[in-house]
Amino acid sequence: MVQSLGVKLPFAISKERFGGLLLITCCLLAFAWATLHLPSYTAFKHFPLTESVTWQLFVNDALMVLFFLMVGLELSNEAKSGAFRTLRAILLPFASACMGFLCPAVIYLFLVGGVASPLANGWAIVTATDIALALGLLSLCSRVPVSLKMFLLAVAIFDDVLAIITIALFYTATVEMAYVGLSLLMTTLIFVLSYRQVKSALLYVMLGAGLWFALLQAGIHPVLAGVVIGIALSQSGCAIDHKTESILQWAVTLLVLPLFAISNAGVSLSDAFSAVGFIEPIAIYVAIAMLVGKPLGVFGTVWLGVKFKLFELPEATNMLMVFAMSIFCSIGLTLSLFIGELSDLESGHYKLGIVLAALIASLLGLVIMSIATRQRKEVINTGVINKKGEN
Repeated sequence: MVQSLGVKLPFAISKERFGGLLLITCCLLAFAWATLHLPSYTAFKHFPLTESVTWQLFVNDALMVLFFLMVGLELSNEAKSGAFRTLRAILLPFASACMGFLCPAVIYLFLVGGVASPLANGWAIVTATDIALALGLLSLCSRVPVSLKMFLLAVAIFDDVLAIITIALFYTATVEMAYVGLSLLMTTLIFVLSYRQVKSALLYVMLGAGLWFALLQAGIHPVLAGVVIGIALSQSGCAIDHKTESILQWAVTLLVLPLFAISNAGVSLSDAFSAVGFIEPIAIYVAIAMLVGKPLGVFGTVWLGVKFKLFELPEATNMLMVFAMSIFCSIGLTLSLFIGELSDLESGHYKLGIVLAALIASLLGLVIMSIATRQRKEVINTGVINKKGEN
């Protein structure tokens, strides 16, 4: 997660760079482990912590609350003093995120044969953008304007909101209405206390634990409690200083996301190919939908908006930069894997498609961004020479 835009941005971007590289390393490690010795990897994932709680379930349902807590803090911070503080500032990234959500889903459903396909339940896997890895890769590019990094962050945050709504609406078990009512009641209480500026972090954490349990019993994914508490803590004015928030961010970067990746990304590559030697179709469908759908939705929206003079490009950027940035939006490791675990697909080979898309998008995005920023430098230098000549 990144601190509010404009607050220690270089440090935040450097953290995202490290976190992104660590995340993809853990994904590759999980692939290697599952490929070399699948039984031990399966035993690791399903190691029983209690009679009903496995290690993977603990990571996905408990530790990931911290990740979603940071998402909630980030959303609230940006609404108060960051990229979302004015309506005009949010329209273009919001529209881009919405189309970047819809296009991959439509392409995926077309490839698998429609909503009646046994693979259709995985449609949301291809819609997510991994903030950590996308920003981390963008920070590796030199001469990238801050405005483009802010635009990518805004798109990714809206993408997170859409993912959260998707999890709540489409990836829930049998709903227990009594606990749904209790969850709504507790959420209302939390936001009322936040609105009244009740400044007790311990109280919000305790109420969040109760909300987590109610959501779990209701059949709604309990990590959504983290988003609620993150927003409430920020809006209530609780004393969450930059040091405390930084500690939380490092905990998510160094502990939660790596453990999540290792516990979820593993699929045996030796078993990922069919008898005739071709890669499993689900992996290809996921990779194509992400690599084509995300740029089509994100860049297409910006291009049309600028062409019809509805929006303006982020300051000091060009269309090629925005196109390269839209390719980085194809990287959806964290939430894509998370949604994949909720989709109950019979085959886990969709994970190969997620990682394949991330690797291709990383390399392609870096190459195109390098060309785009070189063009920008030439334009700037030409402008400077012309001004000197005029003088």
